[in-house]
Amino acid sequence: MTRTLDSPISENELRRRLEEAEDTIRALRSGEADALLVASDREQVFTLESADKPYWLMVGQMPDPAAILTADGVVLSCNQGFANLVGREPVRALAGESMLSFVADHVRPDVEALLRSGLARDTQGDVPLSRPDGAPLTAHFGIRSLREGAFGFCLLVVDLTTQQHYQELKRTQAALRDADRRKDEFMATLAHELRQPLAPMRNAVEILKTCATNADDLEWARGVLDRQVRLMTRLLEDLLDISRLSRQGVELRLEPVELGAVIEAAVETSRPFIDDAGLKLTQSLPGPVRLTADPVRLAQVLTNILNNAARYTEAGGSIHLRAEREDGGVAVSVRDTGVGIDPEMLPSIFEIYSQANPAFTRSRGGLGIGLSLARGLVELHGGTIEAKSEGRGRGSEFIVRLPIAS
Repeated sequence: MTRTLDSPISENELRRRLEEAEDTIRALRSGEADALLVASDREQVFTLESADKPYWLMVGQMPDPAAILTADGVVLSCNQGFANLVGREPVRALAGESMLSFVADHVRPDVEALLRSGLARDTQGDVPLSRPDGAPLTAHFGIRSLREGAFGFCLLVVDLTTQQHYQELKRTQAALRDADRRKDEFMATLAHELRQPLAPMRNAVEILKTCATNADDLEWARGVLDRQVRLMTRLLEDLLDISRLSRQGVELRLEPVELGAVIEAAVETSRPFIDDAGLKLTQSLPGPVRLTADPVRLAQVLTNILNNAARYTEAGGSIHLRAEREDGGVAVSVRDTGVGIDPEMLPSIFEIYSQANPAFTRSRGGLGIGLSLARGLVELHGGTIEAKSEGRGRGSEFIVRLPIAS
């Protein structure tokens, strides 16, 4: 029967032709046929090389190691970079090899699962390779699904290790630049804080030089020198403590302590600072809570948090200190009505040199290392510390969690 070009072709006929074409390509790839001769206006010969040509063109032009796999993980074609990656030569010899033959036995189930997930959606994963030379190598493969007539769904596998390393390098460079910027801000704050006490100390010294100084002036001068020396001593002690923590040189003097006594000591130390800032401090404490801790260091933690709250809260605001038992431990929180913390700053608020607003810090005093010091001391006690804030102008809360003595 003769059909014209306009004659409709039945669905069964299309299916038959498709199956015939697929069988032909399978025969070429399996070696059952050397070539296919198509007779038309001009004769065309299709060989195994021509059947694979689209795949070779696709992966051959890729700069990264790449391969086309069947849905079962068998290599249809790959480029020289992929052959070098798995340590096999020549490139053509890899066709028909299972992807699982390039990986260690113990990771094959994981690789199979990765390939299956690649059929459903684009995915990525680390694959430890087993090379003939025994060299350990892990590739980061990107896998995506392709449609191919003779084999149904196929997988395009591309080694993204170089790209991954490049992205990691970019992130590291950005982190280093940020750390360098924060270090410069810290040094500027340190210079400001160390210079600030010098002017009143110089004035006090000049008054003491005057022979006609009366008793009131002498008392004022002694008070100025005492306060400024204490301020500089505290700054230098914080710097030394940060250095000791970084070198794991801080030793706790653990002893049974009552939490209320530690809180009382911290409040007593911070009270002048809180009062000078024009703030209201309220407390909510449970009954007696026994801890095994270094009372001086633990009081230092709470003092730093209270001072931080006072530093970033405007006059007329309030600070609430609360302690409560929870899950076999105790949580001590300090909540303020201050300037708050931007959400993007929360993950790094305890990092050394990290300041939510360096200019604001210099205007209020302090180096901005108190929270980093607090975290280090809390962790030495086996506890944790976290910061919460709903954003700028919404205040902040710092929560210290410690284990209770058994």
